Amino acid sequence: MNYKYTLDKSSKKYKCPSCGKKTFVRYIDVETNNYINEDSGRCDRESKCQYHKSPKGNQPLVNCNTHVVQQLPSSHNESVLGAYGRNYTNNNFISYLLKYFAPVDVKHAIKKYFIGTSSHWYGSTIFWQVDEQMNICAGKVMLYDNITGKRVKKPYPHINWMHKVLQVKGFVLQQCLFGLHNLCDYDNSNTVCIVESEKTTIIMSILFPHCLWLATGSKANLKEELLKPIKDYNIVVFPDKTEFQDWNTRVLRLQKSEFAISCSNLLENRDLEDGSDLVDVFLTSL
Repeated sequence: MNYKYTLDKSSKKYKCPSCGKKTFVRYIDVETNNYINEDSGRCDRESKCQYHKSPKGNQPLVNCNTHVVQQLPSSHNESVLGAYGRNYTNNNFISYLLKYFAPVDVKHAIKKYFIGTSSHWYGSTIFWQVDEQMNICAGKVMLYDNITGKRVKKPYPHINWMHKVLQVKGFVLQQCLFGLHNLCDYDNSNTVCIVESEKTTIIMSILFPHCLWLATGSKANLKEELLKPIKDYNIVVFPDKTEFQDWNTRVLRLQKSEFAISCSNLLENRDLEDGSDLVDVFLTSL
């Protein structure tokens, strides 16, 4: 069902009226394709900000003459995987992995998940989102500290998209689960494990390779649209510390849509900082 107002599906972000970060997605009028009032929208910082103001009077469109133009999703040319699949000595995330794992295991993870290197910020990493049809839906650029493995968030969050870095005009972003292209190597007797972070997906895949590890990339991306390709699999999701309630609510809805899915509370009962994930449990024991 189409509504009069919807969140902008492009990659444009604005300054959040609550936290001041450039992580704000505004509502648009479906009929005019124009933005509505500036404070109506949702902040992508779901855990730390949680600002979400829905527009008033958002009713289903019942006018049969209303024509909603559905933009087709864009994709990157497959050549980007080779073009950016190099220069790993200048990749902070890879340097961090090599502190804990053998070079052969890190090399395997690089190939398995198409990990790339970007010069957008010196030492930054590209996480390509490649779907089950091998379409390169997106490339997320992130900068990590090569010692701690933590994301660099000062003086601002170092995160961007490759279509912006490459200045691809008119790119229509439609994300998929990170790691989804590996689905062909697993049958539905294997368990699919889902976490939020791409970093965690890669590390857990090295530690527990018998499972297929995927990442949503954000808390809000745990949704049926992105999980449809793995509906025939047994799925376990591992929310970050303090996020169990939100993801478990989503899981219960997915179960009603006949997904074989469960939500682990492994982190909720541990003495961990808010926002901790599986890496904070398993990597510290190595």
